[in-house]
Amino acid sequence: MRFSIHPNFLSTMLFNSIFIGILLFKTSLIHAKKKRPNVLVILADDVGTGDIPGYYSDTCKVTSMKNIENLVSKGLLFTDAHATPLSPTSRYSFLTGNYQYKGSKQSVAWNFGRRGYFKKGDKSIAEMFQSAGYNTAMMGKWHLGGKIAGIKSKTNILTHPNHDLTRPFAGGPQDIGFSSSLITPYGIQMPPYSFFRDGVLQTKKSDIKWWKKGEYSMPKGISKILESGEGDADWDSTAYNMLLVEETVRFLDDHLEKRPSDPFFAYFSLGSVDIPHSPPKRYIDGTPVEKTQLTSHMDMLYELDLVVGSLMKALKDRNLLEDTIVVFTSDNGGLGPKRSGGKKFGHHPNGDFRGSKGQLYEGAHRVPLIVRYDKGLPSGQTRESIVGITDLYRTLGEMAGISVPEEQAKDSISFAKYAMNEHDYSSLRDYYGIWKDGKNQSGCAIRTMRYKLIYKYHGVKWAAELYDLREDRSEAKNVIKNPKYSRAARLLKLRLLSLGPCCVHIKNEKICLTK
Repeated sequence: MRFSIHPNFLSTMLFNSIFIGILLFKTSLIHAKKKRPNVLVILADDVGTGDIPGYYSDTCKVTSMKNIENLVSKGLLFTDAHATPLSPTSRYSFLTGNYQYKGSKQSVAWNFGRRGYFKKGDKSIAEMFQSAGYNTAMMGKWHLGGKIAGIKSKTNILTHPNHDLTRPFAGGPQDIGFSSSLITPYGIQMPPYSFFRDGVLQTKKSDIKWWKKGEYSMPKGISKILESGEGDADWDSTAYNMLLVEETVRFLDDHLEKRPSDPFFAYFSLGSVDIPHSPPKRYIDGTPVEKTQLTSHMDMLYELDLVVGSLMKALKDRNLLEDTIVVFTSDNGGLGPKRSGGKKFGHHPNGDFRGSKGQLYEGAHRVPLIVRYDKGLPSGQTRESIVGITDLYRTLGEMAGISVPEEQAKDSISFAKYAMNEHDYSSLRDYYGIWKDGKNQSGCAIRTMRYKLIYKYHGVKWAAELYDLREDRSEAKNVIKNPKYSRAARLLKLRLLSLGPCCVHIKNEKICLTK
């Protein structure tokens, strides 16, 4: 029997094939449009605006930072960006989009072992990205506490027989939306000097060593211990940042192998340039680091630049760079002149701003902020309006097309539109609040584009300082008693108290500023 095909059938099949092909092509275009960008946040430790090219020329004169210069030329540089005066509070504010006073503790000591800084109900930026299908990872300095099961001792956290470290400590990265993590509780500054993967200690109790304060010759350089305590037997502060780079490269390769169609959100938290300044002899690629610059602090800045270069190269080599939003910032302002040691060479970690980390002046909380996104943002431009580390939550969410969870990131304001267009001020903040409770300068402050109002508690009373930053960006002249500024001071105080309570804790007594 002879089989024949009717011409109309062929034409119908051809039409259907073409129609299906067009539908598939349109569908692929829709999916391509909907593919969200990757996000890499690089958080440096104690890096001020005077440490970074693009802000002050002195950095370029004393320390080679070609990779960060390239990041500036390809991205947006924000000149009026703010974190908090201290490391833990900034990390909380970045991860939650909330001002620091909304965390579970106000004081400086977010001690690892007993409790974490996050409150019940807080949903981190990592959880927002994770819920949108992102592969999320954190590597580096945690500094937000966490509770260990069966905790009995503060000193022998790792080896005490009652402490169960075979299970993840509660309140760590794995509990706030990070699919994977490799962290140390305090970076390189405090014990325990050990790594935790997904909240679980990576070293056997029998292999834990008690480290005394001092310096130790290790394979990568001179490791420094600032505070005696427990840690890994092979702990080496000089290798810390390089280990994080290697971990990030592994994460990227693993991501491409197992989840190539998904975007990723990676939080890279450096252990420096905070003290101890312990630069490696050589970087991963063999580049000499130790004693190549004028001070050990500048050596660490040089290594920081090499780290940024490695991360950018890792993205580029895997064809990920154009599709990745890269954020570079710091947890607080730079170190003071004594700790940085660069004053005699003309290097000032905070440029011409007054103060340094831990204070309420600009040098304590004004930080570098560079954002690069080759497919979505202009390059080589600056933005001069106020933005804060809390704002990254909503900004990155908007840039990725993700809705912020309800009742979250209450102190976060997106600057995504402003990043795209320097003339779009439609959603920018007018005020930014700063709080500090602990040693040295305790109190609160509020910033506007023109003014800075500070309230510090001096033993028995509150003292106010007001600075007109338009005339005096270095906060040298307190104009609080000048009648010309009385109305501004009064309105700013009311605005500050509307942002949140201004309180300090003195000998277990809570003392708050009132109207």
